[in-house]
Amino acid sequence: MTYEDYRKDIVEESGDFFSIAVAAFLAQATDFAVAKQYEDSLTLANDALVMAKYSDIGYDIIYLLSALSLAYLQNHQPEMAEKYFNYAMLVLDKNDSEYDKALNQLLEIKALIEKELQKKN
Repeated sequence: MTYEDYRKDIVEESGDFFSIAVAAFLAQATDFAVAKQYEDSLTLANDALVMAKYSDIGYDIIYLLSALSLAYLQNHQPEMAEKYFNYAMLVLDKNDSEYDKALNQLLEIKALIEKELQKKN
């Protein structure tokens, strides 16, 4: 058995549990960000990203990566925001019904990242 086999077994057996946890963690991370507790928000969102590996969350991972990108941007870390933006772009699937919506959201985030990167230079 490989790691990937083991991970797939967990997703099949407990994917719903991890998906619920990801959603709860992301909701709380959003609340932390709104309260300007950016470090707590980032820590929790990164924990959600780890749990997402074991969830059956599927394409919605784009929104988690977008949220992480925005949280890093709000924490004045545009380089990290760009890193998560790039991860999200890798996950985009042109065949998904949510593709256009996700792409537009990501492009808006990219514009914000570029603006912050220009300020730093």
